[in-house]
Amino acid sequence: MNHDYDIYRSLLANLSDGVMAIEFDGTVRIANMALYQMFGLDPDAVVGHLFGELFLEFEEFEEFTQIVLDTVAERRDSERAITRVRIGDEVRSLCVTTSYLTDKQDGREKPIALIVVVADVTEVRELRESELHMTEVIKQQLDELKNAYRDIEEQNDALSVTMKRLQAARGLAVLIVLGIFLGVGTWYIKPLDIFSATASLEESLDVETDNTSDLITMVVEPSEFRSTIALRGNIAPGRVERVVSPLDSHIRAIYAQPGRKVVQGEPLVDLAIGQLSVDYRAAQVEHIRAQSKLFELENWANSEEMAQAQRALRRARIELDSAQREIERTAFLLDEGIIAAAEHEEAQRQHENRKIDFNAAQRELDSVAAKAGDEAIRVARLESDSAYDRLRAQQDKLDRTTVKAPINGTVLVAEGRTAKPLAAGRPVSQGELLASIADFENLSVVLTVNEIDVTKLALNQPALITGPGFPGLRIEGAVSHISSRAKSGSQHRSAPKFEIVIALDKLQPTARNQLRVGMSAYVTVLVQYRPDALLVPLSAIAQREGKSWITIMSPDDAAKHQINVEVGLTTLDSVEVLSGISAGDVIVLP
Repeated sequence: MNHDYDIYRSLLANLSDGVMAIEFDGTVRIANMALYQMFGLDPDAVVGHLFGELFLEFEEFEEFTQIVLDTVAERRDSERAITRVRIGDEVRSLCVTTSYLTDKQDGREKPIALIVVVADVTEVRELRESELHMTEVIKQQLDELKNAYRDIEEQNDALSVTMKRLQAARGLAVLIVLGIFLGVGTWYIKPLDIFSATASLEESLDVETDNTSDLITMVVEPSEFRSTIALRGNIAPGRVERVVSPLDSHIRAIYAQPGRKVVQGEPLVDLAIGQLSVDYRAAQVEHIRAQSKLFELENWANSEEMAQAQRALRRARIELDSAQREIERTAFLLDEGIIAAAEHEEAQRQHENRKIDFNAAQRELDSVAAKAGDEAIRVARLESDSAYDRLRAQQDKLDRTTVKAPINGTVLVAEGRTAKPLAAGRPVSQGELLASIADFENLSVVLTVNEIDVTKLALNQPALITGPGFPGLRIEGAVSHISSRAKSGSQHRSAPKFEIVIALDKLQPTARNQLRVGMSAYVTVLVQYRPDALLVPLSAIAQREGKSWITIMSPDDAAKHQINVEVGLTTLDSVEVLSGISAGDVIVLP
């Protein structure tokens, strides 16, 4: 049984779709890793928590939450629905399917939990939108080609008519010129020595074509080869950290205004704790009650309710024993003829009543004892753990009411359409940007490259930085970051662009004083370096049958022949030969 459970748990953990089971009291009982990743949830703060605590408070999950609530309200499985949620700065498209988990009770199927399956269809949706866009573009291009072809046909027809007229005029002019030459030629014609012309031609054909002394050659020698990429970007802080509100509250005090330098751990803003204190006390009460209940169940054998049930059972047993003795006594007296039969029958009825009372007391004791069964204790322990987690979460919120600087740097004003200036008393929501901390002591260059150049770049490649704002200054740096994803929105409007960061080496104070954040910078990145590459002119390489060929001289310079070579990178006038020739070989140039 445990083996089967492990298999089911492994299957659930490896599903690419998110799965969540919600009981009818709103508690999330099952959730897999795919669900945590889709919604950006903490795996330790989902199972055992209320669905409302996880989703209802966030506007980003409003559509998803409404689908789940509609399913619960209608008490039926819902059809698949597509919804959008915002995870950080990214909007994801999700396919949500809900169904009920049922159990057969009293011959009827009774729902016991709601199963929610979530599939991420963002990429599929984007591909579909891109496909529709490309179809429209291709259609427009086909229309343009049809119109252009029609215009060319009309121009060809007009040109054909013009050429026919020109050919007729040219033929007439040729006839006139021939007539003039024939007339003049009859007066000046002389004998021609056709053999002398033939002899001259044969003499020209007798030139030695295999004379190697007339060839242009070059000795292949190792040389330094460098390949660079020229880029342009802007000077930026070496590091920028966003400071966001850790919870919903309002600003009580501001300690660091924009423009002020701060050190890591220095207080920036204080948030009000009024409602947080109330919530913290409520969480304490809940935790105390849950612990008391757990302690009571773990010590249930000594509880007052168990003692009462046990005393009731003992009284019932005593009364049953007394009734049994009364039956025996009346039976003896009846046999002796001392009492009437009716008295013995009454003793028997009393015995039956006492027996019923005894059985009822026994069932009551079993029922009371069952309240502290293994399942009940497990549930109480889970409730105690959940109460403790909520208490710790409230304590964590209280501890985070003082927002501190994450790094050393300068406080910057929050930027963006939704950004608001810092002001005491202003309400803030969890995750709202309050300010940014920029490290201006260490600078970098931020730039973008296209999808072709990004494949040539690698971390730690050396770079040289110059700029019009700091003439005469040549700064060394290295590639410190290459984005693995194109900038948002660049795929649809133009060629994809990828963000690159060039970290500047430790700057001297004089150089640092010349640089300002936002200045434009020219960056030359060294992407390839060969200290002993074999370079030959581009004209020395011949392409034939999809292969590269080069002509070399024999060691005694008496003959030449072609060999197949493997070529590598090229420059404006040279190409690198990777194999086929060696240093010292003599090649023939055209």
